[in-house]
Amino acid sequence: MKKIIWSAILALSILVLTACQPRVSRWVEFENRSGETVTVKWLGDVSYSRQVPAGESARIPVVSGGCLRMGAEDVLVADTAGGRRFTFGPPACEGGRWTLPTR
Repeated sequence: MKKIIWSAILALSILVLTACQPRVSRWVEFENRSGETVTVKWLGDVSYSRQVPAGESARIPVVSGGCLRMGAEDVLVADTAGGRRFTFGPPACEGGRWTLPTR
């Protein structure tokens, strides 16, 4: 009986924790050919940023509901240590592919 109760508690805990996470249903494929490490972030979201070294690729999550507002929330920016800024969008949506150019 205790085993069944603990199994039910575990299943419920997993369900609650996954329900609290933002749903990611889409990705933007990102490739950095700039020659520098860049920090990629959503223009309207200060909680997400990711560093991508030169020559590497990454998948940038698009939270459900994105691509609908056509505003700052749908624009990706990549900043280099040298002070250059690249922008992608609006809209930066599902299936998008963004490649930073070489110098």
